[in-house]
Amino acid sequence: MPRPSIVLVISSDEGCSERIGAWLAEGPAACEVCHAGTMQQARRLVERLLPGVVFLDARVIAGGDVRAAVRELARYGPVVTAVSPENARELSVLVVAGTVDCVPEGEEFVELAAALIERRLLAARRLLERVEAAESEESGDFGSLLRHELNNPLTGILGNAEMLLHRRQWLPQDAVPRLETIADLAVRLRETVRRLSSAWESRQRAQHIG
Repeated sequence: MPRPSIVLVISSDEGCSERIGAWLAEGPAACEVCHAGTMQQARRLVERLLPGVVFLDARVIAGGDVRAAVRELARYGPVVTAVSPENARELSVLVVAGTVDCVPEGEEFVELAAALIERRLLAARRLLERVEAAESEESGDFGSLLRHELNNPLTGILGNAEMLLHRRQWLPQDAVPRLETIADLAVRLRETVRRLSSAWESRQRAQHIG
């Protein structure tokens, strides 16, 4: 039985985690819900938990840079965030890139956030099922092949994007968010590759042991 996906809920309201967990428990996306009350707590948890989805109530940022926080969290998985209209406009590039989904702030939108989280979890499950369906006798080393063939070009894409971002003062203003999007997507793809290859290799080991 595969381990359920983890949803990390970052909110000053612990009841938010309970409401999201209760909504998800009624649907097909099996998951565990973990709570972080601050961004500091979230940073300690996110690398250890490797969540399938992160929910961020942007009010925990308390006047900070919401866009920077979302980009940071998106390095570990897709983000669903509850934000003000002003912050939603700042996140539009990331929404288009598929990195983040936005809902308005407020308790009345928690169920909408949970539905978007469920959609993300089910999409990840379908992707894994498609990969598993492609298994054949010749593909026993699929995990290492996946990492090698995709990680090498992704590393080049990410490295070049970050290099250009370090020179942002010389770039056209509209080029910076586009480069940030490229970097975000490269990181997201690299994490997807890592998750898929690890799941594949675990499944192969279990089959050999069995």
